[in-house]
Amino acid sequence: MMNVSNGKCIRRLSMRSLKAARQRNIIAVISIALTTIMFTALFTIVMSIVNGFEQSNFRQIGGYAHGGFKYLTEEQFNELKDDPLIKEYAMRRFVGMPKDVPFNKDQVEISYCDKNAANWLFCTPEEGRLPAENTNEAAADDKVLSLLGVEPKIGTEFTVTFMVDGKETTESFILCGRWKHDDAAVASNILIPESRAEEIFAKLGTTGEDGMTGSYNMDVMLKSKAHIEEDINDILARHGYQSQTYGDNYIATGVNWGYVSAQLSQNIDTSAVLAIAAALVLIIFTGYLIIYNVFNISVSNDIHRYGLLKTIGTTGRQIKRMVYIEALTLSAVGIPSGIILGRLCGSVLTPVVMEQLNGVSKTVSASPVIFAGAAIFSLATVFISCMKPAKTASKVSPIEAIRYTEGGGIKRAVRRSKKGASLLGMAAANLGRSRSKTAVTIASMSLSVVLLCVTFIFTNGFDMDKYISDRALADYIIADASYFRFDPSGAALSEDTIGYIASNIDITDGGRTYRPTNVVYEYVTEEWYRQQIGRWNDEETLNSLAERTEKVNGLLQSDANIYGMEQFCLDRLNVFEGDISKLGKGNYIAAVYSADDYGKINESSHWAKVGDKIKLRYVSELEYYDTETGEIYTGEIPDNAPFSYRPKKYREIEYEVAALVDVPHNLSYRYYGADQFVLSAEQFKADSGT
Repeated sequence: MMNVSNGKCIRRLSMRSLKAARQRNIIAVISIALTTIMFTALFTIVMSIVNGFEQSNFRQIGGYAHGGFKYLTEEQFNELKDDPLIKEYAMRRFVGMPKDVPFNKDQVEISYCDKNAANWLFCTPEEGRLPAENTNEAAADDKVLSLLGVEPKIGTEFTVTFMVDGKETTESFILCGRWKHDDAAVASNILIPESRAEEIFAKLGTTGEDGMTGSYNMDVMLKSKAHIEEDINDILARHGYQSQTYGDNYIATGVNWGYVSAQLSQNIDTSAVLAIAAALVLIIFTGYLIIYNVFNISVSNDIHRYGLLKTIGTTGRQIKRMVYIEALTLSAVGIPSGIILGRLCGSVLTPVVMEQLNGVSKTVSASPVIFAGAAIFSLATVFISCMKPAKTASKVSPIEAIRYTEGGGIKRAVRRSKKGASLLGMAAANLGRSRSKTAVTIASMSLSVVLLCVTFIFTNGFDMDKYISDRALADYIIADASYFRFDPSGAALSEDTIGYIASNIDITDGGRTYRPTNVVYEYVTEEWYRQQIGRWNDEETLNSLAERTEKVNGLLQSDANIYGMEQFCLDRLNVFEGDISKLGKGNYIAAVYSADDYGKINESSHWAKVGDKIKLRYVSELEYYDTETGEIYTGEIPDNAPFSYRPKKYREIEYEVAALVDVPHNLSYRYYGADQFVLSAEQFKADSGT
């Protein structure tokens, strides 16, 4: 057997075959282009919707970094920043927040941000620049300047009074940069140089007791956004840290839930995978039928030629190559033109589709994935469509080719008509001549309509209420302004205020959440106490606190945050375990656990389990005493005195844990630190007396 180099000959035969069937080529190019248009337009719409959702999410979150590491020391920051999984990093150091007028209704954060952090947090100046080191410059958004009554002009001096780790300071700055405030953002920002931040810390003697002020926060862009949480945990593990259990090697982390890929990696299930797979199969099969029909007819028309080629020694494999070369040549014309036309169609259709999705950023994606995906899917569809025609052409023998007629393998009874031939009868006979071709044609036309209907249902079936259900619990949440600024010292709404609001708004449903005005204590093991307090204190401070803390029956006294919720609010809790309907039907209580952005419970965020007994002390009066002498202080406590405090007047009640729940952020205290519990509103008022 001898191998002969005949590739050039096969290519020449393929090109001559194409030249001999120009009409067929035009139809084939159009069918390939139409399939590519379908893929390009569809990918443009889908990618634009994904991009629009992500941009809207980023605006709410306040940034688009993949994730971050929180409350680091300088040593930890320097250790983690060069990890091989990190593509880029950004550093931010929180300084403080103003709380009095004119900022009592708005959250404004004063911090140092490097260039990346400012960019990723949407704080890049539209006019001017970021502040330079060793100056008293500052950059701010227009809302801050408006609240201060300052002209948004570079070089203007402004003064801000704000709290730094519990201490008040008043500082003056020179405006060096400004940008427009985004109404979707949670907070406004004032950015100052790191050198100025250090000056403020030194002047106030800041120690960072709140666990946040002065610490290093590192946001990161990873080399891949497909599995953000896993990569962040891998980075920690590589350096001897973890983010699951509070302790010496604990580092808090965050994953940007705004990325669709991050949400899918956490929430993807079998039904979602099957739905996506079914949609892709439907799209590919629709394009397959259209192109297959064209090449199948082409092979049928050229079957005699393939038979003649067989008589002169052409192999079946070479004939297959001829068919594929023709398909590739036609694709080289059809796919690029289809991508261009598909992009135009997608650009026109995307705004129409996006109009149905309220609250989603109106952007038309230009991601390279669209064009690469459309080209790959179209080319794959073409080659799949050619497989059967190519196989048919390669297997035909010279004798079969000469005798071949379309539909020749089907035997039918011949009926004679006395009325003669009719157009309808001839059309029916023509369709019946090749039943497989007729079936393919009907299927391709039907699936095109099905695909259009599916696309219409998808775009019009989006439920915005369902999409925001985990972020918006009601049309309105009304509270004292301090509540929305995470200030636990804010006042409660008065009955007069609630009555006035209720009489002026058409309310169909609603409910109240109460919190105690007096101190509430629980009593926990020393191990749990250390785990909780250890998040913000070093070992020496932790030992001192544990030693000075009041003990009852070997358990340490610890603050507890209690909610009293009416049924409307109870219905909006995420219940992980147990039966929340027991609340209000006896001494039952729910323990509040924390959950990640995807609703997954953090098992180490609370000690209580369903069925556990909990004693709470509702304190109406405290007494302070010297831990060394036992002397009770009746006036001011001397400086540096070793003091502690304990309940003097209180009411103690025992509860059974009925459920483990997560309180959605918009219904929560909006700050953390102490263990939290939920009671029914009526039981809360009766037990707490507040």
